[in-house]
Amino acid sequence: MRTKTVCIVGGGSSGWMSASALAKLCPHINVKLVESPNIKTVGVGESTLGQITLFLDYLGLDDEDWMSHCDATYKNSIRFTNFKNNDGTSFQYPFSDGLDYTNKEGVNTWSELAALYPDEFTSDTFAKFYATVPTYISDYNKQTRNATNKFRHYNFKWDTAYHVDAQKFGDYLKTHISIPAGVEHIVGDVVSYHKNDEGYIDTIRLDNGKTIEADLWIDCTGFKSMMLEGWMGSKFKSFDTHLFNDSAWACRIPYEDREQEMHNYTDCHALSSGWVWNIPLWSRIGTGYVYSSKFLSKEEAKQEFIEHLKTTGSKERAENAEMHHIEMRHGRRERGWINNVVGVGLSYGFVEPLESTGLLTTHENITKVVEILNRRNGFVSRTEKEGFNYAVENEVLKFRDFVSTHYSLSTRDDTPYWRYCTDQHEYYPDYFNDYVSKNSQYPNLIGSVTISKTYVDSSFIAPLFIAAGMGFKPISTKEMIHPTKLEPLKEIRQLHQEYESWVKEEVSKLPSHYKFLLKQIYKGVDKYAIQEK
Repeated sequence: MRTKTVCIVGGGSSGWMSASALAKLCPHINVKLVESPNIKTVGVGESTLGQITLFLDYLGLDDEDWMSHCDATYKNSIRFTNFKNNDGTSFQYPFSDGLDYTNKEGVNTWSELAALYPDEFTSDTFAKFYATVPTYISDYNKQTRNATNKFRHYNFKWDTAYHVDAQKFGDYLKTHISIPAGVEHIVGDVVSYHKNDEGYIDTIRLDNGKTIEADLWIDCTGFKSMMLEGWMGSKFKSFDTHLFNDSAWACRIPYEDREQEMHNYTDCHALSSGWVWNIPLWSRIGTGYVYSSKFLSKEEAKQEFIEHLKTTGSKERAENAEMHHIEMRHGRRERGWINNVVGVGLSYGFVEPLESTGLLTTHENITKVVEILNRRNGFVSRTEKEGFNYAVENEVLKFRDFVSTHYSLSTRDDTPYWRYCTDQHEYYPDYFNDYVSKNSQYPNLIGSVTISKTYVDSSFIAPLFIAAGMGFKPISTKEMIHPTKLEPLKEIRQLHQEYESWVKEEVSKLPSHYKFLLKQIYKGVDKYAIQEK
């Protein structure tokens, strides 16, 4: 198949991210985007992962270019409260390239230290040991570009992600990247399509009578998956044996103290039957309760959410929040690319928002499409399509299993929901065997399209933060430590204490996350602070 024209069906953040990447990185491709005038987005706020920085780099975007247009703030970490026990304790998963003064065996070293000094190296300290600087930057809600490299192993560009208004982000890419690069924007609702004898889509027809032709179609129609699932028959494969939350109450709330509440981390707070997200944007906070309808009714969940909001701010703010209900369907389509239709974003798959994967399946999938279209000047064979299918399946299954560990490793047993999560469900991590068997079939067949080095590395590091935060230790008692390690461990403890003390002192001198944004991104202007007063 030779691709000269690509048509994206669906707008929003997914559609315009796809359009921008194709227009910017595939100059030999003619790009069209069909957008319905009747579909509205929720727009409660979106939390991203570090991989988005590479996508922005592909587009040539600096933070100063786009963040102020998209209500964006920085994200250095994810904080999990009440996931291990229902006692108010928290642990972090900070963005970092690794240990400050040891190696990737740090989880063993930390667990040995925890066995020797249990009161000092508790389950919430692993992040402070493994990634001291970004953890304290989040703890103290500070920010720095680290231009003088004072903090080793803290790379501001690559160790930060974003909280962003996804709708505004899509609009920015539309007006500043896609349209100027020549993307043809077509407004209308798709009412029919035509397949040729080989099962390829050659045209679609809009409600205004217009017919559109393309060689390749990108499905960005969201959960509906109109093209990939609906037209091409790619079956939906549920994740309900691994992920149990299927509903959410979401709302926007105003700041009551902008500097204190504008955290540089995504706050995840476990409740009786799920968890609450808190995403601080520049103008307001996006928050919501993700829960399982098997254990809680809509009204029960709403009331529990309101009571939680009262603990984070005023009673008036909690009770006046305008909420809307969302039903979620976890899973993926069996194949992400069939003939000349590719699923990008939610139209391909969805993993619940606990680890901020909402935009991930968009920028990772479209990046792979770009690589394929550039590799042989638009020529795509079945080999490349199946390589794509293998790659995206492997990634989404890894994220599914990673998110599931946030529940299955918990020690909570105080509600039926948590007892089910930790003991009664059918989960087991099956992707490792799947990866081994399929990797022999497509061994680096199309370069980084199979699975990127960055993702492989992070996929083995990330679970350490979750397991350690839940109190899961490879070495649990001091008797398990070889005697020859005792003196070196004492030295590491001393080194850690000195280094941690220095980091805390230096981080405390930094500007707050809010003041950093105000100066660096929003150029000293905060119209929302006036409204708050």
